[in-house]
This record gives sequence, C-alpha cells and structure tokens, in this order.
Amino acid sequence: MPKQPSVASLLKRFDRWATPTLVAVGLALLVLETIRPLRRRTRPRTERWSRNLGLAAPSLVAMRFTLLPALAGLTYWATRRGFGLLLRLPPPLRITAELLVLDYVAYTWHRLLHAPVLWRLHRVHHIDLDMDLTTAWRFHFGEMLASIPYRAGLPALLGVRPGTVLAYEVAFEACTAFHHSNLRLPLNLERHVVKWLVTPRAHGIHHSVVHRETQSNFGVGLTLWDRLHHTLRLNVPQQQITIGTPAFPDADAQTIKDLLRLPLAPLRPWVRPDGTVPTRPEPISPLHQLAE
Repeated sequence: MPKQPSVASLLKRFDRWATPTLVAVGLALLVLETIRPLRRRTRPRTERWSRNLGLAAPSLVAMRFTLLPALAGLTYWATRRGFGLLLRLPPPLRITAELLVLDYVAYTWHRLLHAPVLWRLHRVHHIDLDMDLTTAWRFHFGEMLASIPYRAGLPALLGVRPGTVLAYEVAFEACTAFHHSNLRLPLNLERHVVKWLVTPRAHGIHHSVVHRETQSNFGVGLTLWDRLHHTLRLNVPQQQITIGTPAFPDADAQTIKDLLRLPLAPLRPWVRPDGTVPTRPEPISPLHQLAE
C-alpha cells in the first residue's frame, strides 16, 4: 500500500487550500444574493447576521478541532488497517464510490437530525426567521460534536480515504453555503441545475414552516438521494414560503445566549403559539417541477 500523508499534513493542506477557497465562495455568494435576492427579507440583516455569526464562531472551532481531525484520523486509521469494501475497487471507480458514499452519509445524517433527539440541536439552525448565506453557518457546536460518530465512523468503516473525506468536506461546505444563500438564479437555469444539485429554491422549501415541506429536500450536494427516497419536493413558490418553525416566531427570543441553551429546552410541538398549524394546499404543479 502506498504511503499516505499523515493526518497532520492533510489538515495543514486543508487549511492552506480549503480556507481561502471557501472564503472566496462565501464572498461571491454574499455579493450575488445582495444583487439578486430570492426571497423578501423579514428581519434586519444586522440583527440576524450578528446572531448567526456569533453562533457560528464556536461551531466552526468545533468543526476544525474535533470533526475534521476525527474525519481524517478515523479514515486514516481504518485504511492503514485495510478496512472497508471500497479498498478493493479499482482507482477510477473508487474515488467516485467514495464521493457518492460521503454524500449519501450527509443525506442520511440530515434526516437523522430531524428525529426528536437530534432535533434539539438542529432546530437552532431551522428557527432562523430568514434564510441567507449566514444561515449556512448557524449551527450549534453540539451538532458538530454529535455528528462525529456517524459522519466520521461510517466512512472509516467503508474504507474512504482521508484525503477524499477532507476534499469532500470542502464540497460539503461550499454546497451548504450555495443552497442556503438567498440567490435568485434564473428559473430555467435552476431547473436544469436542480436535476443534479441542491439549489437555493429547493432548500428554501426545506426551511418552510409547513411540516411536510420541512420533511423534504434533505440532500446536501446531490438531489439523487431525495429522488431515490421520495423526499424531493420542488413545487412550492418561494414567495409563499414562511421561513422558520412555527413554535419559534419571536426574534427577541433568539439571542446568542438563547440559541446556545436551546438544546436543553423541552421540545415543542409543530404549532404556532396560538395553537394553529401552518398548512398549505398541495400545489397543482407536479411535485418535482421547480416553481418560481
């Protein structure tokens, strides 16, 4: 077996190339979503951005110093010991299989985040009352820690190489920034892109206060997994979507302190404070036809 770069050298390489790449992607999306906004903003940018970036700080630290070392370390350890079916694939097929496995792990992890136990952590992300680039970074640091056994353990058991898992993480973060952005792509262009990749309109539906819409579009990179598992929904017009969750409509209760403590708070039913449940008649357009 060829000698692999050490975990430390892989992480240094990640810092050297991934960080400026993701900063460039973020700046480009920030400019584009400002020029071509998709949905009308309901809350002031300064209010949301200060909270989202304040919450992102410990989350990004947790990602860099726990999740990324775990991803690289566990896969390095496993491949050195010959674990995993993917080790036996020929090189051209192996890299494709590794990337598909990683994207499917991301899809299934996202679905698990909507189960009651992990929803305590993930709802911090979903109760944002608008959605833009900063929502892509609005995750509780506990969600990063909770993801380690699944997002690092499964690739290690399957034989994904550490270099591939870190390369995919760059794509993961770039895709997350893209589909959370408030960027209005030309509709005809997005209808082509969404056949393969998760787009801002598709993920906007996932952040709807209507429960059946939130339980759709779990993909991170590819829409393939949503199609295979019948969780793809594209037919909801963006201007009819209310972003958030019905039990958390109060922006004043979403301070950084409140958001950091939220995983310890009791779960709330999917209803508004007045007891009503957000609903929407099923659109007439086909389920997989991307609406304006």
